[in-house]
Amino acid sequence: MKKLRLLITIFFMLSLTGCIQEYKLTELKGDATAEYMAALLLKYDEDYEPHLTPIDQLNEEVSETLGENNANTTTVTPTPFLEEAITENEDSEGAKVTKEYTLTEVIGEPDIEIQYSNYKICESYPEDTTNAYFSLTPVEGNQLLVASFLAKNISDKEKTLNLSNSKVLYQLDINVGTVYKPLLTLLENDLQYIDITIGAGKNKTVLLVFEVSKDIDISNINLIASKDDRTEIIEFK
Repeated sequence: MKKLRLLITIFFMLSLTGCIQEYKLTELKGDATAEYMAALLLKYDEDYEPHLTPIDQLNEEVSETLGENNANTTTVTPTPFLEEAITENEDSEGAKVTKEYTLTEVIGEPDIEIQYSNYKICESYPEDTTNAYFSLTPVEGNQLLVASFLAKNISDKEKTLNLSNSKVLYQLDINVGTVYKPLLTLLENDLQYIDITIGAGKNKTVLLVFEVSKDIDISNINLIASKDDRTEIIEFK
């Protein structure tokens, strides 16, 4: 042990005779460096038994570890928008099955059933502004797509449909790839932030309004409604 200390002391004294260069090492790295220095000085001593992994072997192990980490890195490949909207689960045998939700289940109001009715294209909304307190007009080159839904109270008591904090995401996908978000309106029956009371067994019409290009082909339209892990895809006809 005295020989080891002496050799390390001599080594550091000799290293100070040259140009001084500072290396900032952590405590762990410093201990490891000292041990390897000692091993280099004592490798010709017959009584010395090395306990450290040879540096060449250590470099190989590090390279192998980095290779394994890189191999475990997952590369995410973008998928078509409608494919991402499909929720998949596994059945009891491990097979993947597609879980389908209704718009009512996505929104999360079990006492009020909400179903898609129809849509129409218009230059402004409402089209008759005689008694309107609010109207929507698109920018030049665009048009409005107004989607109508029927909200029906299926309970035997009066219910309030309040979706102001529902955080449901609505996206209109045209021809699988062109996506529009609904406009924020002041319409009292705007489905995004609606807050209305519906009597038992009664129903009311609710809307989503989108501004789309006049030049786009609207032969293939789907509405994707999603919240948390629930998604409903509604084909507009």
